[in-house]
Amino acid sequence: MSLNESDTLISLGSLNKNQTAVIDCVDTGIYGEVLKNRLKAMGFVKGNTVRVLRRFWWGSPLQVQVGKTTVIAIRQAEANLIMVRLLCI
Repeated sequence: MSLNESDTLISLGSLNKNQTAVIDCVDTGIYGEVLKNRLKAMGFVKGNTVRVLRRFWWGSPLQVQVGKTTVIAIRQAEANLIMVRLLCI
């Protein structure tokens, strides 16, 4: 963990708009390894940064930026499986 990361793990689904965090782990939940592998292929891997770009008014999906260039819409249920550490900028 770097000096500018929080100690507390929270889910990606709990971030507010424009908050940036670093991915710590991805839980499989009830979906199993298939979803975990799909998320990994989209860039949701430990150490990558994520930022919530938009939250739709009914709560799902979230539009997130993974790394510097990838923008993805993800359901709230899946975002809740991705554990992150807030960046203290």
